[in-house]
Amino acid sequence: MKIDKFAVTVLLLMFLVPGSALGDGVDMYQLGADATDYAMTELGFEKGDANVLAITNAGYPVIDGQTTDMSLDAVTEISGCTPGKENLVNILSAPWKPLWFGFFNKNTGEAVYMEVNADASGFKIQDKDKIDAETVLANVDTWEPGNFSHMLPIVNIWAHEKTPYSFMKSVQLHDHLCPGVSSGFLLGEYMENELPIEDPANQSYKVIACPNWCKDDYFQIAWDCTPGKSGMFVKYLTADETSILTAKYNGTRVAGIFIRWDSSSNSGDGLVLGFNFTKAENMSNIDTLPSWANRLKEDFVLMDAADSPEEFVSTIKEFSLANNNELIALQGAGVHPLKVLGVIS
Repeated sequence: MKIDKFAVTVLLLMFLVPGSALGDGVDMYQLGADATDYAMTELGFEKGDANVLAITNAGYPVIDGQTTDMSLDAVTEISGCTPGKENLVNILSAPWKPLWFGFFNKNTGEAVYMEVNADASGFKIQDKDKIDAETVLANVDTWEPGNFSHMLPIVNIWAHEKTPYSFMKSVQLHDHLCPGVSSGFLLGEYMENELPIEDPANQSYKVIACPNWCKDDYFQIAWDCTPGKSGMFVKYLTADETSILTAKYNGTRVAGIFIRWDSSSNSGDGLVLGFNFTKAENMSNIDTLPSWANRLKEDFVLMDAADSPEEFVSTIKEFSLANNNELIALQGAGVHPLKVLGVIS
C-alpha cells in the first residue's frame, strides 16, 4: 500500500507539537470564555466597562501539558478588560497552581470568583459576593473573605482613586497585595521626590534591599530595577538587628538603601530610608479588627498617602559614592551594607 508522505509528515508534526494532540486537548479559549460569560451575567456588565476589573492568573498555569494563554485571550476579547483600560490584572503564578478567574464591578461592589478543576473539565468553585471595602468593613463581625481572600485587597485598592496602574503591575509580580507592597510604593514615591532621575540616559536607581520584604517587588516594576540587571541586591537582616535598629530610630523600621547612580561619572547619591509601620497600624485599628480587615484598612491608609509619602517614609542617612569601588563595597557578598554606612554597629 502506498502511503502519502505528506500526510505522514503532518501527523508526526501534530503529535510532536505541544498542545496539538488529536482531540485530547482542552479548549482553553472556551474555558476563559465560559468564565467571562458567567461574570458578565452575574455582575451585569457589558463589554468594555471600565468600572469592571478582570483579575486572573491565566497564562501561567499549565494543565496536562497545555498552556493557558488562550484563556487570557478570551477574558480580554469578551470582557473588554485590558491593560490599556487599566482594568486587567494578570497575577503571576507557578505553572502547577490552579487556574482561576475573578471579576469585580466597582459600580456595585459585587465580585465573582472561579477556580478550574485540576483536569480543566470545568469549575470546582463558582462564587459571588459583595466585597467592596465599605460593605465588608461595616460587617467585620459577621463577614468572612472565604474564596475572596486573595481578591479582596487587590480589587479594593485598584478602585482607590489614588492608585496608579504601575502599582497594580507590581501586585501582578508579587502575586498578592499587602501593606508590605504598599510600603514599597510610598518608599519609591519618596525616593523620586528626594533624588529624582534628571539624566535618563545615564542615571538609574539601584536598591540594596537590606532588609528585604514585600516592598522590593515594587521597585522591580516601577524602576526596572532587577537583580538580573544588577539593579537590586538582596540581603537578609536578622530579627535581633531589626529590633535594635527599630529601637534606635524610635519605632521607624529601616527599609533599605536606595541609590541614584550615574553611569557616565560612575558616582551616586544615596539614602537609607525608614518606614513607620507602627503609625500605619495605629491608624488602621490593628488591635481591634480581624487580620483581613486590618490589612485592608492599612492598605487604604498607605494609599491615601500617595501624594505625601513623607507621612510614613523618612531619611535615616544620606551618603554619596565617589566611584564604582564604593558601590561594590555595599553590594559585595559577605558585606553588611548598613555597617559599612554606619547605620548599625
